[in-house]
Amino acid sequence: MTRLETPADVEVAAVVGAGEMGRGIAAVQALAGREVRLFDVDQEQLSNAMEHVEWSVGKAVEKGQVDEGEQEAALSRLSTADSVADAVSGADFVTEAVVERQAVKESVFEDLDEHAPEGAILATNTSGLNVTKLAETTDRPGLVCGTHWFNPPMLMELVEVIETEHLDPDVGDLMMAYVEAIGKTPIRCRKDVPSFIVNRCFRPYGEAAAWLAYYGEAEKEAVDSAMKYREDFPMGPFELADFTGGIQLRVEGEQDHLEDDRLLAYDTRVCPLLHELYEEGHYGRKSGRGYYDYAEREEPYVPATAGREFDPMRVWAPVINEAAKMVQHDVATVEDVDTGMKLGGNWPVGPFEKADEVGAKTVVRYCVEWSERHDPFNKAMETLPCDLLVETAKAGARFR
Repeated sequence: MTRLETPADVEVAAVVGAGEMGRGIAAVQALAGREVRLFDVDQEQLSNAMEHVEWSVGKAVEKGQVDEGEQEAALSRLSTADSVADAVSGADFVTEAVVERQAVKESVFEDLDEHAPEGAILATNTSGLNVTKLAETTDRPGLVCGTHWFNPPMLMELVEVIETEHLDPDVGDLMMAYVEAIGKTPIRCRKDVPSFIVNRCFRPYGEAAAWLAYYGEAEKEAVDSAMKYREDFPMGPFELADFTGGIQLRVEGEQDHLEDDRLLAYDTRVCPLLHELYEEGHYGRKSGRGYYDYAEREEPYVPATAGREFDPMRVWAPVINEAAKMVQHDVATVEDVDTGMKLGGNWPVGPFEKADEVGAKTVVRYCVEWSERHDPFNKAMETLPCDLLVETAKAGARFR
């Protein structure tokens, strides 16, 4: 049981991991009035983190988002620690933000559990790893959850709160309230599914496009152009994969997904097109080439007219189906899915808003067409419409 009852009871916070995410998470909490201690095993990174926090808070002052008095007070509340034990001593709430590797995080959680006060809540900032296994490394699984922030934490409004089967329901409620209290918008992932809510919807956004290109049914420029200029997405799926390094992440994470025993674990195979790019060392912008070649320009040139003939529903339908699976399995609410994609993904509308715009019957038809056009799609993307989507279509109902 936690000794904390309200967000105000969280007076001292600790953040372990002082990279880009950790330092941002620390800064937000310090600005919200909490005493925050920041730790990293890399002393140079820890020192750089403090300098970066001062710079980012200063930028917020320049933009009028924070006044100088708040800046001074926040920086006075933020300090560094020499060890995990020092960082979490007396802490009410601890966030882990180390490298995105399950084994490393499990080791960190063992240390946090050993040194954090009894009743302190422990959270991980993982974007999709197994929170349940992290909780099970501790003697306080009912006090362990996920709080997935988006980059950069100072600017992005969304935080996903991820629950496990072990989590004390009161702790889940408290975390939702705490995220609001520090000025962010929480959405609740009620079950520990791979990739949670936002990244789970991003997966079919990219993979539908990849399969279309692999089978020669659409050019990447046409897909990107249609989604960017006609559907108002910030980036098309191929641009996005290059920007995030999604080619590398999908291929390297494939085996983990296959072995994951959580609800809605991926048992799909990654598109061979991604494997081909990966094996050639083409991971996206960071390697100079991915779907697009960045040797001569930083941005891929995608003409606004290139997507005139491409039907965006061929990408939308698998995304909506994946979102409906989450609601069907009580992973998330319709409202939280849509809020997550708009705030965390900067999407123009949420999947269920789009479904209501075109009608569930239309979405079902596109999903069936996906599975019938190419048998591998059925196995690779699980595009057969889920029960909730079919039932909504039959009833002629809306999601929202």
